Amino acid sequence: MSYEVQDTVDMLNLGRVNHCTFVPETDAYRGMITKVNDWVAHGEPSAEAVATVLRTRGEPAEGDGDVTDEWVSENTDHDSIDALAEALVAEEVTLREAGLAPVLRLHPPRGGHDGLKHAAVEGGQLGKHTTEEIDELLTQMR
Repeated sequence: MSYEVQDTVDMLNLGRVNHCTFVPETDAYRGMITKVNDWVAHGEPSAEAVATVLRTRGEPAEGDGDVTDEWVSENTDHDSIDALAEALVAEEVTLREAGLAPVLRLHPPRGGHDGLKHAAVEGGQLGKHTTEEIDELLTQMR
C-alpha cells in the first residue's frame, strides 16, 4: 500500500482491519473513497443494517458503556437507535456529532470473506457494493 493510500485510509478513520465508519457523500469523500477503492469495501447501507451495527458495536465517544435506546435518547436529539440510524443514512448527523466513537470496531465476518483479495465485481469483497451486498457484509460483521 502506497503512502498516499495509507494516508487516505487514516483520514477516513480506518486504521485497522475490520474497522467501519460512515462518511457523507461529498466530492471530497468521494475522491478519497475512489483512491482507496482497491483496499476497502464500501457502499451505502440501509438504515436497518446501520441500526444493527450501532446496537452491537457502537461505543460512546467518552466513557464506557453500551449504546442503547436509553443512551441515545439521553445523549442525542434522537429517540432511539433506529431514528439515529435513519439520520446517519440521511446524512443529517455524523457519529461524532451524535457523541459516538467515529470508528466501529467490527467482528470478522461470520462465515469468512468472499475472496478478500478480489474486487466485488469479481466475486470478492473489495470495492463498491450494492446496498444489499453491504448490508449482508455488515450483518456478518455485526
